[in-house]
Amino acid sequence: MRNKRTSLYIILSIFLTINSYSQCACCAGASIGSSNGDFNNGLLTLKKNQFIAETYFDYRKIKEGTAIEEDEKLLKSMIINSFGVRYGITNKFTVSALLPFVTLSTNTGNDKGFGDMILIGTYSIFSKKNLNIALQAGIELPTGIQKDSNFDNSTVVIGSGSYDPMVGVVFSNNWNNYTLQGNALYKHTNKGFDGNYYSSLAVQNITLSHRLIKESAFCSANSDEKANGSNLGLSLFGGYNGEWLDNLKEGDEIDENSGYYLGFVNVGSNISYKNFSLPITFSIPIINNMNGNQNDASFRVKLGIIITF
Repeated sequence: MRNKRTSLYIILSIFLTINSYSQCACCAGASIGSSNGDFNNGLLTLKKNQFIAETYFDYRKIKEGTAIEEDEKLLKSMIINSFGVRYGITNKFTVSALLPFVTLSTNTGNDKGFGDMILIGTYSIFSKKNLNIALQAGIELPTGIQKDSNFDNSTVVIGSGSYDPMVGVVFSNNWNNYTLQGNALYKHTNKGFDGNYYSSLAVQNITLSHRLIKESAFCSANSDEKANGSNLGLSLFGGYNGEWLDNLKEGDEIDENSGYYLGFVNVGSNISYKNFSLPITFSIPIINNMNGNQNDASFRVKLGIIITF
């Protein structure tokens, strides 16, 4: 039973980390890179030699605003396609990487390109009964492109141009058909393109999941037991995601119209079949504390495809 629960965590947990680490709307590269956190299973790490490939489509709507300056570019929406892999070095240590491709739409044109890649390691430090805790450490690599002329007067960027360390903690607890899972992560941003500081990031996430169908081939593919049910798995979940972004700095000048704290209510479901998992989530902002004059965040929709080997 423990192995079955562990495998179900893989489906739920991968989706939760992608959602919780990819919310920053000011520096797209930094935010998407941060999305590759490692809640991989009930023990928060994959089994030794286990491999997972994943891809996500993330659409984020931005509320329309009014330009402060005549030549200001207003962000209307973001589309983020991310591609990642995860691998279990040991039963306690998992490494992962994720690379995003970002499209930003404004009132004057679009900008698109690869964002900053994230490399993260997760190490399990505590596992007793149904409670598991792990620590994370990683770095964001400056693989993202620099904003082009469409965004010369916008604080929105795809790549930061800096090497940025990050640390975090994750936990999970389960009982019966329920799973409570959460994380906290901080990314320290260094000066990047043209000596600019594109803001440090902190995120928090808490989610409760209910497994409606807990016996599936996806479980048996990653456990020592064979599932006794059908090849189909289904879970529903809901929770809260919070994110804090620091003010941007151009040289030594602080941009007062940047930085925020956002809070989202998330609801979604996850369908699995054999070695495939298809998570979907819908997010609505309930806290929009923006510094200065900025457009508020609106709804977000995320679709994923996860394959385990």
